[in-house]
Amino acid sequence: MKASKSNINFVKMRVLKTNEGEIFVVYLFDQLKEFTEDMFSQGLARLPAERQQKTLTYRQKLDQKLSVLGYVLLSYGLKNEYGISEKIQFSYTAKGKPLLTDYPQIHFNLSHCKNGVICAIHTCDVGVDIEAISSYDAQLAEYVCNEHELKQINKSDNKALAFTKIWTKKESLMKQNGLGLRDDLKTIDTIDSEAVTLVDPDEAYVFSIAGMSLAELGLRTERFRA
Repeated sequence: MKASKSNINFVKMRVLKTNEGEIFVVYLFDQLKEFTEDMFSQGLARLPAERQQKTLTYRQKLDQKLSVLGYVLLSYGLKNEYGISEKIQFSYTAKGKPLLTDYPQIHFNLSHCKNGVICAIHTCDVGVDIEAISSYDAQLAEYVCNEHELKQINKSDNKALAFTKIWTKKESLMKQNGLGLRDDLKTIDTIDSEAVTLVDPDEAYVFSIAGMSLAELGLRTERFRA
C-alpha cells in the first residue's frame, strides 16, 4: 500500500480492531532505495529535536535513513489508526524504552537492519526485532543460546538462519518487557515462546514480534515463511 504524501510503498500487516477497541498493527519497509533524500529530510523534520540530533550522530547515511524511517512508519501508523497527526513526543523508561508522552495507552516498538525497518503498534506491550542474516558464529551462539536452542541450531541445514531466528526472538522478547540487552541471554528461552518469527523469501532478513500471535496479525504470509 502507499502512505499518502510520502509515496512510500510498504507491507502493512493486518490491523485488528476488537470490540474493546484494541488495535494490533505492524508496518514493514524493505525497499530502502525508494526512500529518497527529500523523504529523509521531511521525515527528519517531523522528529523531536533530541531524536533529530541522535539521528544525525550516525556516521553512515544508511543508518540515518533507517532511524528516520522507523519514525516515519510510526507516524503513519498513529495517523492512520488513531488519527494522531501532531509531532510525536517521547518519554523513556528507566531502561531506555521509548514511550509516547501524550498517549501512554498506545504501545509501540521499532527495529531496523541494513535491509529493512519494522514498526509495531499495539494496545499492550510489544517488541520487534529485524536482523540481516550474517555468517554463523559458533562462539556467539554458545554465548547467547541455551542447550535446547543450540540443539535446534545444530540440527539445522542453515545454521546462520536458525541462529538469526533465535536471536531476533530473544531481542523481541527483551524489548517487549523493556529489559534492554542483558548478560544472561541464555535464560531467555525462545523454544516455547509465543513470539512470531518470519523470514523474507530472499533471506535478506528475519524478523520477530513478541506480543502478537500469528492469528492476531493475520499476516500476508504469501510474502514470508516461518
